[in-house]
Amino acid sequence: MTNSDPRCLPLVEVGLDKIQELLHPALKGAAIASIERVEGGLVNTLYRVTPADGRASLCLRIFASGRLAWETERNILARVSSSLPVPEVLLAERCAADFSHPYLVYRWIEGATLNECRRRTAPAAFLSLAEPLGRLLAGVASFSFEDDLDGEPNAVPAWSSSMEALLSVKEEMLLRGLARERLGATLADALRRRLVAGGVRLYGLDHVARLVHGDLSGRNIICAVAEEGALRISGLIDWEAAFSGSALWDVGSLFRYPKRYSETFRQRFERGYRDAGGTLPEDWLRTARLLDSTRLVEILNGERELPIVFAECRELIEAMVAEGA
Repeated sequence: MTNSDPRCLPLVEVGLDKIQELLHPALKGAAIASIERVEGGLVNTLYRVTPADGRASLCLRIFASGRLAWETERNILARVSSSLPVPEVLLAERCAADFSHPYLVYRWIEGATLNECRRRTAPAAFLSLAEPLGRLLAGVASFSFEDDLDGEPNAVPAWSSSMEALLSVKEEMLLRGLARERLGATLADALRRRLVAGGVRLYGLDHVARLVHGDLSGRNIICAVAEEGALRISGLIDWEAAFSGSALWDVGSLFRYPKRYSETFRQRFERGYRDAGGTLPEDWLRTARLLDSTRLVEILNGERELPIVFAECRELIEAMVAEGA
């Protein structure tokens, strides 16, 4: 969603001397040439730190959201780093002297976000990312909480409720919650009918336990220029919301804004996903978008007033209902 609304948690302002202290084990005695607070995100605080000895930049990621998010991201990065283009962690500290927030330090991943590439590159170049994106998401879904993540407790949170329970909660939000008030009765009832009609498809997602990134959007996928002007995926960042559940959570999140991607892009994405060994139902896009709509309902039902975000949610739900998705 847009970052134009107020942050969920305040920025953690850190000065040069403190950053030098926090990063001392990773800097190995080098001074800092520059620091830059990175825009984007509504929860945690990121700084790009450039050492004075000419080494590549580092990222200081401060978890204002606390230890659980830090542990989730640290655990996931440690387990998927050999297979997926994720940040290389150099330092993971739960706390430090006079600094209460847990933090990670990893090598900075050069490139532009998928959102930036979509806006700035030629259509043909952007289309070159479709199959790599399919392979990337299939790679994420290739990890199983029970198997690939070694079954360690709390390595990644499991999706905690059945689809039936999930849909029951969302139906209540659409009937009597703030979501109904913000959508209006007509649109809320139309979405509720869609969810009821698609219940069988969604119930079928209960029997999977794959790794889900949890916030798979265009701002968390980093792309770089490859050979002959084509683009490649150089990073998938921000894993703190990861959990174990249906891979279609990530697919729905990626395609939340369907007009951003052409039919050809989606077809090539599907080909890349299947070629990499991923499994998709025949009606994968419709089911994934319907699943993602439950997240939109949850956002609309929140206590905080986020008018720009709520307007986007309404537009997305209106489009999905109109298309019969």
